[in-house]
Amino acid sequence: MTVRVIDKQGVRRLVENLQQEAKVVAPHRREGENQWAFQEVTDPDQICLEYVTTCLPPKEFAFPTRETLVRYRLGDPFAAEAVIQAEPIVLFGVHPCDIYGLQCLDIAYCDEHCDPNWVARRAQMRIVGVDCIPDEWCFCAAMGTATVDSGFDLFLNALGDGAYLVEVGTEAGEKMLAGLELREATAAEIAAVKKRLTQRIKRERQIEEDTRNLPLRFTGKAQSPVWEKHAERCYSCGTCVLVCPTCICFDVVDEVSLDLQEGTRDRVWDGCMLEDFAVVASGENFREERFQRLRHRHFRKYAYLFTKYGRPYCCGCGRCVRQCLVHIDPVAILNDLIAESKGGATRGA
Repeated sequence: MTVRVIDKQGVRRLVENLQQEAKVVAPHRREGENQWAFQEVTDPDQICLEYVTTCLPPKEFAFPTRETLVRYRLGDPFAAEAVIQAEPIVLFGVHPCDIYGLQCLDIAYCDEHCDPNWVARRAQMRIVGVDCIPDEWCFCAAMGTATVDSGFDLFLNALGDGAYLVEVGTEAGEKMLAGLELREATAAEIAAVKKRLTQRIKRERQIEEDTRNLPLRFTGKAQSPVWEKHAERCYSCGTCVLVCPTCICFDVVDEVSLDLQEGTRDRVWDGCMLEDFAVVASGENFREERFQRLRHRHFRKYAYLFTKYGRPYCCGCGRCVRQCLVHIDPVAILNDLIAESKGGATRGA
C-alpha cells in the first residue's frame, strides 16, 4: 500500500471538502481547560489533532447519550412508529483506541440481533483516524490498541509542522483524497513514524501479563480481597462507565406529554457502577455493595465479554481512571489480581 504525505493546507482542504458532503466532528480544546471534546467543525483551524484524549468517546455519535426509539399517540386507536435518526457524518481525528472501541460496539450490537439505530448511524459514518499523544493514564499498548489496521477510512500519523503520513483504509477513504495534492512518503519518513510509535509504546503503563491470558486470571477471583481494597475509595458516581468507549449498557424510559396524548420511548446511557443499576421490580438490588459493582465491571471488561467475543472490552484509553475522582485504576487492579494468582500479596494490602 502506498503511503502518502499531506501537508497542513492539505488537511484543511480535506476537512473543507468533507464538510460539503457531511457533518464533520473533530476534537476541539475546551476553552480555558486542558481538555478536549468532539464537536462539529465550523472552522477547520480550530481542530486540534494533537491531543491526549477527549472527555467523552466518539461513540456518542453512533450511540447518543439519549435517543428516541419510538414515538406513540395514546388513545383509541393507539399508534406508534419506530424512530431512526441518522445522517452522514465524518469523525475526524479519532485515536486508535477509540476506533477499537467502535469496533467492539459493532460486534456487541450486531450479535444475534442487530440494533437498527446503531447500524443506521454506522452505515453513514466515515472515520479519519490520527495517532495519539498518551499521558500517564494511557495503557492502550497493554491492550493491543496502540495501533489499528482496520476500522478507518483514512489514518494520519504526524510528521511535524502540520504534515501527516496518510494511510488509506477503504475505497471511501481513497475518494476522500481526490483532488488533493499529495506526494509519496519517503522511506525515512515512514521509519521515523515507526520509531516514534515504538518509543511511545515503551513509555506507556504495562499489565504484568499477556493480555490474552487475562480471562484466566479472573477464574476463581470473585471473592478476592482486591475488589474491596479498591472499592473502598469508590463514590459510585458512575463516571468510569459513562466515559468508557466500550460500555454498551442502556436504560429505556417513557416520556409522556402532560396532556397524556402522546409520548416517546427513549434510550439513555446507563452503567453497572451506578447504585441502582441491578435493582429489580421487587426492590432487590443484586449488586448493592460497591465492591460487587466494581468486580462486575472488571469481569465484564476482561473476562465475560473477552471470552464471548475473543477481545478485551477495554481499549486502554485511560478515561475511566483519568476522570475518576479518586483515580481508581484498572491497571493496578489487574496487576493486583495477577500478583495474587501467582501467589503474591496484593499491593498495598
